[in-house]
Amino acid sequence: MSAQNPPRRGAVTGIAGLLGFSVLAGVLVTVMVAPAIAVTGVTASSTIGVFDSLPEYINIGQQPERNEIWATYTGEGNVNGHALIATIYDQNREEVGYDEISPFVLAATVDGEDARFFEHGGVDVSSVIRAALKNVRAGSVQGGASTLSMQLVKNIGIQNALNLPTQDESDAAYKIAIEESFDRKLKEMKQAIGLEKKYTKKEILTAYLNIANFGRATYGIQAAAQRYFSVNAKDLTLPQAASLIAIVQYPNQRNLGDPENYAANQDRRDYILTYMAKAGSITEEERDAAIAVPVDATTVLPKEPSNGCIAANDYAKFFCDYVKKSIKDFAFLGASVDEREANWKRGGYKLYTTLDLDVQIPAQTATWTYAPNTVTDFELGSATSTVQPGTGRVLVMTQNKLFDDTEEGIGSVGTAVNFNTSYYYGGSSGFQPGSTY
Repeated sequence: MSAQNPPRRGAVTGIAGLLGFSVLAGVLVTVMVAPAIAVTGVTASSTIGVFDSLPEYINIGQQPERNEIWATYTGEGNVNGHALIATIYDQNREEVGYDEISPFVLAATVDGEDARFFEHGGVDVSSVIRAALKNVRAGSVQGGASTLSMQLVKNIGIQNALNLPTQDESDAAYKIAIEESFDRKLKEMKQAIGLEKKYTKKEILTAYLNIANFGRATYGIQAAAQRYFSVNAKDLTLPQAASLIAIVQYPNQRNLGDPENYAANQDRRDYILTYMAKAGSITEEERDAAIAVPVDATTVLPKEPSNGCIAANDYAKFFCDYVKKSIKDFAFLGASVDEREANWKRGGYKLYTTLDLDVQIPAQTATWTYAPNTVTDFELGSATSTVQPGTGRVLVMTQNKLFDDTEEGIGSVGTAVNFNTSYYYGGSSGFQPGSTY
């Protein structure tokens, strides 16, 4: 094709690029002026016209966390007379404070993701200029220029979408939250500036690390540290910290739950370590020592997350299931069934139950011993419940079958039906107590 007759696609791309440049030019003016306005309080309706129709403030809020179910226990390893028997969650997350995060993580996040984080007011103008030129050349939004504050805004939008009541609503909102468009970038920028006016840098950095996706249904730095290195966030070493922050850009391709991701994770980790040294956060000797640590089966120490009653304490799985089915009755979770279930789904609760594990363990052991679930010549079943006189508090709940609510099942030795409860709390009609009462 001759130079006098360029392809139509080139003309369309050029027009799109021009329009994109016009929008981003307005953004550049806005982000340079907005921080000053935030300080002086001057009205800027005439200066930031394109931003007037966009919401400014966004709340960090509480993110979905793990729920924990505890029982009374005085044996070895008890925590103030209790023992954790189950963890239940929609998202594997445990929020932690700024002081509960390794300094290596904090430095790796800033140096690797947003080097001017402590200098800008939510939007990094020089990065926006570079992204603008890149987008103009491409004729579309290609990403880039996202500060930690902007990434936090995006992640909050994603989480809000995931928490919507119906799947259709959730899918539609999620699509909007992740789309690469000028409109979303504009909204993200304004809300990032608003975020910086409302919260401190420490609060924003902590919120980002608590909300970030680390792959394999793992959210937040604490859950990631436990999931991939079997330590708490505050105890992460330099190479471990950089490896975790290496995940956040591409959680599916760089998470440490799949050995095939190790090489990609190490490449990004070493990049982050290099920038940490350039920023003066670590010495060159520390960088070299960290880079010398491989990302492989010898250094990644995964701990499989335990979610649901199937992964609960071996002696308390049926009781765990009974607690789950009783959520709708717990007035402390809300005024209505819908509110209670929504709050439980959001999580973050430590639920201390009446189960007495000191008695439960020998009672369950006796049930398995004297009513074995392997008997096949006749249908043998056994269930035991002990309640406290005067209160009705459940102290013991045993059953000879093994609890299993998976689709695959485990054969005749297992069941998801709890014969200690009524139909709506375990799927059975229970047993008549007879002369026991």
